[in-house]
Amino acid sequence: MEEAVERLVARTEENRAASWKVQAQLGARHNLCDWEAVFSPYDDPTYAWVLEHVHDQDTVLEIGAGDLRLALQLAGRAKAVYAVEINPQLVATALETIGSALPHNLYVTCANALDLAIPVGVTVAVLLMRHCQHLAHYFDLLQKAGCQRLITNTRWKSGVEVIDLRKERLPFEEVEEGWYACRCGAVGYVGEGALCEAPPFEVLNCPHCDCSLLS
Repeated sequence: MEEAVERLVARTEENRAASWKVQAQLGARHNLCDWEAVFSPYDDPTYAWVLEHVHDQDTVLEIGAGDLRLALQLAGRAKAVYAVEINPQLVATALETIGSALPHNLYVTCANALDLAIPVGVTVAVLLMRHCQHLAHYFDLLQKAGCQRLITNTRWKSGVEVIDLRKERLPFEEVEEGWYACRCGAVGYVGEGALCEAPPFEVLNCPHCDCSLLS
């Protein structure tokens, strides 16, 4: 599997210039915001951190799977992996590169993840997309589908985090002191700083919420 991942990395670098043009066209065609159609690989420590938080009984949905380098590694750890990527060029190149080494538990779909239903039985979703403008949409879809955890780096001022989707969200007005984090992507602090080291409250309707993101 390590050799397959190395081949994927090399092919992605070779095709980077051509891929940018395709990604820009896809973004415009699917009404995606800013850089949402652009695959931008992360470093090995980031992927390693994600893998540490996936268990052998998990069924994983990776949103924006790019060249499948992480999906391939997830398949070696999880029960099943559904990888969704909008760019057909990336998907075709990745599948050609992986070839017969494609794991039996890795299911690849070339589509806009915003248009797809969450696969049955997904327990954890991975969304590594710093520029994502649709966290609220994914947050709600995953919750309704019974997904337990979301591993993501989309929230402002946050690194890669694990969001417990089963945890009840607190009305923002009830936060008297401490960090808060919202499905709109915002993170902030209420109070004088007495609870700076405490984990954030998951809140509803924080001051940064844009109604257009909460549909």
